[in-house]
Amino acid sequence: MPPGMPMAVAAGGGIGLMQQFGGPAAWSIGLGIVGIIVPFVFNFYFPLLPIFGFISAVRAIQRGRLIGGIVGIVVNALAGLVALFASGLIGG
Repeated sequence: MPPGMPMAVAAGGGIGLMQQFGGPAAWSIGLGIVGIIVPFVFNFYFPLLPIFGFISAVRAIQRGRLIGGIVGIVVNALAGLVALFASGLIGG
């Protein structure tokens, strides 16, 4: 395709966006999702998962995956709140 074609520009932008959610960003988001779901499904929780997920999100931001890192921080903040509720430290 010639370089000015809209399809080529759209495909290049999509690949760049998906790259934001790879590597440490994917690990961060995955750990956050597990940290949110596990207390509702089982009778135990993982209090350290949000901490490890936050560290992974910071690593993602340092490696240029800003969007994935920010999503990871938000998801792990929610997972931290779920862990605090599951432990009984807040909302008792």
